[in-house]
Amino acid sequence: MGTTFLTTLRINLREKSSLFWLFCFPILLSTMFLGMFGNLDATYAITTMRFAVVADDAYCKADDTRALLAAMQYDPITPASCAATPAAQEAADVDSGGVDLRDLLELTAVDDTREAIALINRDDDVRGFISVDDDGLPHMTISRATVSNASDAMSSPGLPVSLSILNGAIGMFNRQTLTLEQIMHTDPSAFASPSFTAAVGESPDFTRQVRLTNFKPDEGARYYYALLAMTALMAMTFAVTTVCSTQANLSALGMRRSLAPLTRFKQLMGGFLASWLCTFCSLVVTLLYIHFVCRISFGGRWTATLLAIVVASFTANALGTLLGSLPKLTAGAKIGLTTAFSCALSLLSGLYGSGAMALSDWIQRNMPVVATINPTQQVTNLFYDILYYDSYTPFFRTVGILLTMAVLALVLATVFLRRQRYAHL
Repeated sequence: MGTTFLTTLRINLREKSSLFWLFCFPILLSTMFLGMFGNLDATYAITTMRFAVVADDAYCKADDTRALLAAMQYDPITPASCAATPAAQEAADVDSGGVDLRDLLELTAVDDTREAIALINRDDDVRGFISVDDDGLPHMTISRATVSNASDAMSSPGLPVSLSILNGAIGMFNRQTLTLEQIMHTDPSAFASPSFTAAVGESPDFTRQVRLTNFKPDEGARYYYALLAMTALMAMTFAVTTVCSTQANLSALGMRRSLAPLTRFKQLMGGFLASWLCTFCSLVVTLLYIHFVCRISFGGRWTATLLAIVVASFTANALGTLLGSLPKLTAGAKIGLTTAFSCALSLLSGLYGSGAMALSDWIQRNMPVVATINPTQQVTNLFYDILYYDSYTPFFRTVGILLTMAVLALVLATVFLRRQRYAHL
């Protein structure tokens, strides 16, 4: 059996098509995913935006507005037209070092609105301009180029989020200013209350970040996990080739091996272990590339991740053994069936883009039985369970499902192989 193991291992590693599809193709596809989804995290990051500010008399008199804008700049500017006034100097001295949004704006002062419009039309890097009305309230105007760029989040990552934050900050400032002015006219005595003035100075928190999973979710991770599942299923070709090489009606090698003094069980067991090792190695190579090059995390649970690869490769080889044992099919037909099987099931696990992911989510919500019996979905779930759940219970449940599939496949393969007899060759 040891000789069979080593021979099968050499045969698998010398097969150029298998080496490409199981070692090179996953790396190529992962690289393509990296190019497609590499900017997903940057889409939600705050970026510094260049804006013009109309430094007219209304702007110079709006002390609170200038303080707000200074707090959103790492290096606040002091327009020359406002530098002579004490209020301008006070606004320029605002300490923005501890403010989270200090890198949001990079302002350029202009004299009037006409000059600001000319600047944003001439320079697409200037996203828009900020002006102040006679009541001291700031208003934001963005350029046509910025509107177009914001609609394409992939080409301008972070821009939509940054614009939304700026718009929200200006809107909140204006609402609070108008509310305070109204209170000043209707009930000035309210400002004598220390609790009221303290509440006015506080910024309300409308949202709070809560992490419900073991690890921070990654939008692109699910595509890489589905790729690992497809790689495992594609590796069924190792087991199919191994089984076909023991069948006397499929090749001359099978005829010779059927006459060998070694039992069929030992031949199949040696070949199965060699194919299992090849599948395990292909998954390890893909996983290491995904983690260290594509920067996709597996939650830091490397023991569980290693167990997931062992289970996934074992299940894939069990299913491949079943496909290889099917009677009345040629070796080429079995290989083709393996490829079609893995590609079709990968569609249901969401490998082929956002539409496939939506289909996978719909199946899991509305047809959970179909998702349960889909091996690619279960292999994908192995890595989901490791990354997102605090408990290992979902992970071991998925392991149990895959091992059940493997046992059933091996039982059926044994039934098919025991019944194969040849009247003539």
